[in-house]
Amino acid sequence: MGFLRTLLALSVVLDHLGGGYADHLVGGRLAVQLFYVISGFLISYVLTATDNYQGATGKFYANRFLRLFPIYLAVAGLTLLAHVLSGGAFFRFYAALPFSADLFLVLSNLFIFGQDWLMFFGIEHSALAFTGSFANSEVPLYQGLLVPQAWTLGVEMSFYLVAPFVLGSPRRLLALLAASLALRGVLIVTGIGVTDPWTYRFFPTELALFLIGSLSHQVLLPRFKAWTRRFHRLPEAGTVALFIYTLLHFSIGINPTVRDGLAVLLFAALLPLAFLFQSRHRLDKAIGELSYPIYICHSLVILFFSWLLNDVEMHQPMLFSALVVAGCIGFSALLNGLVADPVERLRSRLRRKPQLGEAMPAPDPHRRPQSAVPPSPAQPMGPIRRVP
Repeated sequence: MGFLRTLLALSVVLDHLGGGYADHLVGGRLAVQLFYVISGFLISYVLTATDNYQGATGKFYANRFLRLFPIYLAVAGLTLLAHVLSGGAFFRFYAALPFSADLFLVLSNLFIFGQDWLMFFGIEHSALAFTGSFANSEVPLYQGLLVPQAWTLGVEMSFYLVAPFVLGSPRRLLALLAASLALRGVLIVTGIGVTDPWTYRFFPTELALFLIGSLSHQVLLPRFKAWTRRFHRLPEAGTVALFIYTLLHFSIGINPTVRDGLAVLLFAALLPLAFLFQSRHRLDKAIGELSYPIYICHSLVILFFSWLLNDVEMHQPMLFSALVVAGCIGFSALLNGLVADPVERLRSRLRRKPQLGEAMPAPDPHRRPQSAVPPSPAQPMGPIRRVP
């Protein structure tokens, strides 16, 4: 699952390098929707299959905050600094907007939440208005976002808000899934749901993708665990199948909408195997840790290389793309080392911290202090692990 997540992040990078029209890996739009499915799977796992957040919704929200915001704020701050050093054209964009639009942009840049809804607003007659699409605007508001691709985090955060109250109840999960799919059908029939931003930025319809991922965890994972006891290499086979599909997606010559829908179903069906594969292979998990920072930092990396190597970008696009991908991977490793790993220690303490009124376990008088116990050879001390 880790390597697949990083491939999806690179799909978005390559898509943006091609101006949104590049057919690399699974493409940017489908990659985002597959991230929604994966997120639904992982959030269902941490909420229903572990004891970390049972009856502790606030702790879950705090953990999600610590997962998303430190790297986002670091990249947003560096992007702001880059705009200052480049001459300040970014800030002159704000000068042309009404105060309500300035406030909307500033708050969404700070708190992420609402960046997805920004895509449905525009400027009409010099005033902020709900236009139904960012394209229907005198000034494209998304140009005021420090991390333009972070609007997907706004969709994720909406899912986090409802997840603790839905995923523990199969009845509520299925009812909400049916409602989300029905709403998508209505929007498509009326013609609204066939154009951007309604196709993959509208949370009420994208919610179905998160819930499909949650069903994959709750229904399919137990079955695949049982089958894996009989067929030991099943996780490897399922992961390889998803990897091959990711490489060949655009080679499948069928209707693109049908192809994308089948891709979602294939990923949902085989995600449990990718999850089991990750639990077996530390390298896969380590590679997966690069996916989020790659996704968040790639616009800044593209901006940096565009300033530094403008001639290469114009005349040698393949070389430029290779440099950007390498730069994203290197910068992401740096972000993990300087930002994410220290924060992970705090997240680990948060997961272990008992809730108010919860009894602390009684100490074992015969057990030596933990600091005096060397790691067992059967359980070697490993690197910091981040819970997704």
